[in-house]
Amino acid sequence: MTLVVGAHPQNLSLSILARRKQHVAALAEKGVSFFVYGAGSQTIPLIKAGVLHLAGTGATPPILAKAAGVSTAVFAIGKPRPERGGILVHEDSGIHHLRELKGKGIGLMPISWHTQFLAAELDSAGLSWADVRAAEIIPATAKDAFLAGLLDAIVATDPLYSQIAQRTPVRILAAPGEAFSNRTVFWGPTTVLKAHRDAVHRLLEALAASDHATAEDPSAAAALLDGVNGNSAAEWLPALTSRPWGVFAPGPEFLVEQQAHADLFARFGLIPRKIDVTDTVDGAFFASA
Repeated sequence: MTLVVGAHPQNLSLSILARRKQHVAALAEKGVSFFVYGAGSQTIPLIKAGVLHLAGTGATPPILAKAAGVSTAVFAIGKPRPERGGILVHEDSGIHHLRELKGKGIGLMPISWHTQFLAAELDSAGLSWADVRAAEIIPATAKDAFLAGLLDAIVATDPLYSQIAQRTPVRILAAPGEAFSNRTVFWGPTTVLKAHRDAVHRLLEALAASDHATAEDPSAAAALLDGVNGNSAAEWLPALTSRPWGVFAPGPEFLVEQQAHADLFARFGLIPRKIDVTDTVDGAFFASA
């Protein structure tokens, strides 16, 4: 069985690895291939349908998968990511603090870490999800609505943040990496992980090597992404230089983060009930690699 790994533009580690021909060829010999697709929001449906076996996303989709009854586990994570951008409002909007978002419309990338980020920031400001009009909108449309002055706020990081900031003055109310750690996570169905441990190990080794190469030469990595999602290499470069690289075992600290956010999701009504996410994190796959 060949393990299919999903690579989409919202996960830069896998997007870059899937374009490093030498790594792709070596992984193919070990029974690992890549499926490149355009939207990270489709990761859970693709896993449910059996199209993908392993994936990389923000930390939110594994919580949503557990809430939907899909048995998956995070086998590796990245470091907290402080990125350029965050929760943006127009500079002339008069909105200077998170608490002033009450009643305002906020655009989020569908089924992404944006939900976790916004929920954490609202909670830190003493607001609930019901206090704002948050909506999942594809980034291009959210950007257009924000630039037209029709959307009060938008969650955007590079390269989308730079595209918006070049068109209109903005204020950043909160940035990723503060109330929300904004980690990259790598995960898949528990049955796949247990049955194909060696292939997962090979993927982790390739990811570690690729991330190291990206940290050493971000310009070369940006060149691999030239044209992805309509963005040039120069537009991708700030996103590559503003974040840490590397893959690590998901330890107790990450599990505490995930459980806290799952509890917050339940309290905010973003998932139907409170869940225990203990079985969605397993560092053994990484530790034994």
